[in-house]
Amino acid sequence: MFWNLEKLEQERLDLIEVITALRRVERLSKTDRTSIFEEITAHMGRLSELDAEKLRIQSALEPF
Repeated sequence: MFWNLEKLEQERLDLIEVITALRRVERLSKTDRTSIFEEITAHMGRLSELDAEKLRIQSALEPF
């Protein structure tokens, strides 16, 4: 299960990196900002899912 936490954390970090890059593109873009915003929103949704999954795994690993 520890391996799953590491995998989730790496995916989180990758998503944060993608979101950051997209925000830069959105700021610089003069066209198609709406689709970039939608992509950022989708990635943020996935990031929230990963955070919830990470918390679920961590709480399952905690001693009672």
